[in-house]
Amino acid sequence: MKNSLKLAIELIKSNKPIIIPTDTVYGLVCRYDSKSAVEKIYKLKKRDRKKPLILLGYNWQALRKFVIGNDYNHSLQMWIRQWPGPLTLVLSASKKTPEYLNEGFKTIGIRVPNNKFLLTLLKHCPKKVLASTSANISGKSDKKLPRELIKKVKLFVKARKGEMSLKPSRVIEIKNNSTKILR
Repeated sequence: MKNSLKLAIELIKSNKPIIIPTDTVYGLVCRYDSKSAVEKIYKLKKRDRKKPLILLGYNWQALRKFVIGNDYNHSLQMWIRQWPGPLTLVLSASKKTPEYLNEGFKTIGIRVPNNKFLLTLLKHCPKKVLASTSANISGKSDKKLPRELIKKVKLFVKARKGEMSLKPSRVIEIKNNSTKILR
């Protein structure tokens, strides 16, 4: 595990995407602040650019700068108390959110995962944040990791038995003090 963590940190810092377990499904992750790394994820996944990536953060403090302050309402406070865990919040994106993560959207998805390896990795990443999406080919199931994707990354960290739920996170959009369940 220590060797995997050290290699993961090195690869992230050198703008290389990697595949790691989360608390839900495998994640394809990279530096959030590297347009070239984000483009590699879109290419690897064959993902439509009209589908944004999300930001995984070590904690709420690491993520809050990416969302607009007027979304910090009572409803938001209630939801962030459920972190770390399988909950993605979609909020209005601030100017600190790189446009290449959410082209054409005024919102960004954020999440604090509940996975020991991933949280340790996040703690050592620039700003304690990573760009992420599920590790699958777009349009295919995210429960089975495709070999073709594993072969194209420099690091695949295998999940321990029972470490992932194999269910996607719940997705909640909070906008203008109203809450909408998206998934």
